[in-house]
Amino acid sequence: LISELELHTIRMRMTAGLLNKAERGELALILPIGLVRDAAGQVRKDPNREVRDRIELVFTSFLRLRSASKVLQYFNEHELSLPRRDRFADVIWKKPQIAAILSILKNPAYAGAFVYGRSRTLRDPMTGEVHVKRLPIDQWKIRVNDKYPAYVSWETFEKIQAMLKDNYAEYDRNKSRGVPRPGAALLHGILYCGECGHKMVVQYKTGTRYLCNYLRQQYRVPVCQNLPGDPIDAQVVEAFFQALSPVELDAYARTLAAQKEIDEKTERARRQQLQRLQYQATLARRQFDRVDPDN
Repeated sequence: LISELELHTIRMRMTAGLLNKAERGELALILPIGLVRDAAGQVRKDPNREVRDRIELVFTSFLRLRSASKVLQYFNEHELSLPRRDRFADVIWKKPQIAAILSILKNPAYAGAFVYGRSRTLRDPMTGEVHVKRLPIDQWKIRVNDKYPAYVSWETFEKIQAMLKDNYAEYDRNKSRGVPRPGAALLHGILYCGECGHKMVVQYKTGTRYLCNYLRQQYRVPVCQNLPGDPIDAQVVEAFFQALSPVELDAYARTLAAQKEIDEKTERARRQQLQRLQYQATLARRQFDRVDPDN
């Protein structure tokens, strides 16, 4: 019994020391791709310029496209790969996947923050199965800002997390908008009922119509509103252009400048990727020539 108590005490001391080190931001956690730890233990950005530019391109593309799936489509259209780490912690380049893009967008280390305790392990008392639950930002156990070199600011990181949450369409539970869906309705996901305050849905059976059927689903009462969508969309479009007309030229100039910057970043990424592939091909040729007995 005394030996078991000593093991428990040792474990508590080790855990307290780990938490104390984490509160100072000095706990050596596994770093994501794009961040490396030097011989002195200092965290720096990856010296590989292509890796740094590709990580930054993921963030800038998401802020422009506002959807992780559209970022994936953009990378696939331009045949751009993403840097990953293999089981030996070496950098490899792989075809982008939605999980890899989301892991970059959701990692607070890219915002310069050291975070410990982003998840909680729960055990089912009936089955004994262990589940890992991801916690929201306000429930993270430890967070130390400005500990790593940042790719984006913390304010931008919080904005990205809000956009990702809003893209997840849970209309009835948290009233998030969701990503834009195909269809003729212009206000899908952002229109609320003026009678009950719930989100209105779109119905295409007899033309485009905005329908509030939340109370009918919950209490079997008549619908609050059932409105034709085309006149409402036309009024919204007219109001939008009226508000835009005073700054139309400035908005056009900013759009051209932004598109030019996007094209330059995309072309630079393709040049870097082509240069890396050419070097790998040349290296493979040299290695083959050196081990070929007939050379």
